[in-house]
Amino acid sequence: MTRTLLFSLALLSLAPLAACADEAASGPTAGDAATDFPADDLAQIDLGETVPDGDALTPDELIAKADDYAGKTVVVEGDVREVCQMEGCWLTMADAQNRTVRINVPRDESGSYVFTFPTDASGQTVRVAGQLAVETESVEDQRHYARDGGATPDEVEAITAPKQTLVFTAMGAEVVRQPQARGA
Repeated sequence: MTRTLLFSLALLSLAPLAACADEAASGPTAGDAATDFPADDLAQIDLGETVPDGDALTPDELIAKADDYAGKTVVVEGDVREVCQMEGCWLTMADAQNRTVRINVPRDESGSYVFTFPTDASGQTVRVAGQLAVETESVEDQRHYARDGGATPDEVEAITAPKQTLVFTAMGAEVVRQPQARGA
């Protein structure tokens, strides 16, 4: 029995290393939120921890002063540019110069995502609380995110060098559905 327990613990410790694309094949885990907006008229989806009220940074402010905000807990609010189409485990926001910040969902002790973003949230407004980090992203990771974002094989192959990336780890989020035009 002890060997079985140790083997099980060893397997669980590897769970956080699994890519979101690998998890999509087995479907969302029990703790994951729905990956699409509900069909009703719900205007906002709250995910994870409560996002503090008050002023929020714009993507322009966050990106322009990334070194000042790195490692600090802040709130940022902006429009969603793209969302992981495999699991909803990340999304991106962009500034006026089209520079992006990726918002990642953390995993819990079991390796499950704490929450997931709706996969149909592109173009919607999101308010997110979390911590920013400036990281060097490998070619492999960039290609992984590109595939999960729906990039074509040619777009994925065009990624050939590591790059500096702004990664924001979300503790909580509010996703606001924008009203759809009627009769369009």
